[in-house]
Amino acid sequence: MSVRSRARWRAWWWDGRSEVVEPAAHHAGIADLLFPAINFSIFAYVIVRFLAAPIREFFRDRTERLRDELEVGARAREQAARLRAQIEHDLAELPGEQARLKADLLATAEKARATLLTQGREAAERIRADARLVADQETQAAQRAVRAEVVEEAIRQAIPLVKAALTPDDQARFVREFVESVGHAQ
Repeated sequence: MSVRSRARWRAWWWDGRSEVVEPAAHHAGIADLLFPAINFSIFAYVIVRFLAAPIREFFRDRTERLRDELEVGARAREQAARLRAQIEHDLAELPGEQARLKADLLATAEKARATLLTQGREAAERIRADARLVADQETQAAQRAVRAEVVEEAIRQAIPLVKAALTPDDQARFVREFVESVGHAQ
């Protein structure tokens, strides 16, 4: 476009006004609205033409992501509600559970007590039986020892008495009887 045709074009669009406009004399014309509108239309066309598919994809992904997150949130809320109901139920049953546990512990302790008492009695009876056995054995050993001592004392006391009462004739007779008994035994 030549300078001259450009000037004509401006004159037509600018409604015959010169390009230099004084601030006080400026009045809005059609060009003040038309150029920004054309500029915006070109901008909107470029945006729609080149960015429509990515923008659509972005919003589709965002919608799906939001929907998924809302579903996750709803599931979490439901799970939290179930958990809260379970906790409230457990708290409501807590005194009964405590009583049941206390009764179980007391029953277990009573069983353990009975078992320990039975084992203690059995151990005491075994100890008594062992003590009786040991006492009997000690008594028998003591009786044997006393008998042995009595026999030894009797022999010790009898030897001098027998020696005093035994004469040489009695001694010869004992030897003869012993020899005869040995001879018959063979």
